[in-house]
Amino acid sequence: MSAEQILRMASRRMWRFWSPMVGFLLVFCGLTAQLSNGVSGLAALVALMLVITACGDWFISERAAYNAA
Repeated sequence: MSAEQILRMASRRMWRFWSPMVGFLLVFCGLTAQLSNGVSGLAALVALMLVITACGDWFISERAAYNAA
């Protein structure tokens, strides 16, 4: 695979997989913010973990593209 293909695939994953999942969790967090059972905080923590995982995925893709070049 070329570096361009690796980065294109990473971009697709970012916008088609990671972004909708984080967006859904943040909307869910906002909708459940008035509940007192902690579901909103849990959704925010899961969204944060997904953001960190997405950044790690992007970093790994950048390294793979650099090594492929």
